[in-house]
Amino acid sequence: MSLNVVTVIGRLGGNPEIMMFNSGTQRIRFSIAVNRDYKDEDGNRPIDWIPVIGWGKGCANYATATHLAKGDEICISGRLENTHWQDENGKNCTGFCINVDRMYLTSKKRSKDGASAENAQPKNDVAYENPAYADEENLPF
Repeated sequence: MSLNVVTVIGRLGGNPEIMMFNSGTQRIRFSIAVNRDYKDEDGNRPIDWIPVIGWGKGCANYATATHLAKGDEICISGRLENTHWQDENGKNCTGFCINVDRMYLTSKKRSKDGASAENAQPKNDVAYENPAYADEENLPF
């Protein structure tokens, strides 16, 4: 038996990048900053930067509708995937990303005066869920 499910809660490291391909497929990319639960020798909490990718109009539409922006806190669920590419020098590189199936805005970034930016708290019923997994009959196991 195998299982590849990842859930992460963290803050967006930058504004999401949405790209439309000639085929009509949309892709969204962003990174999530997640603090570790301990402090290093300098008293700082190390941060893990986790790359995230989402495919399809639903994911891109959700990011647009909720005005996802740098600093917003989100919860994502998906699967961990290996990525392979060549850098500008032709060196083979390997990394990972989370391919998102579900995404929930948990809170908007607060401004320096403590007020919530743009919208207050998000509606609890607003979320992105990959339609391929909405029906239990379509689950991959």
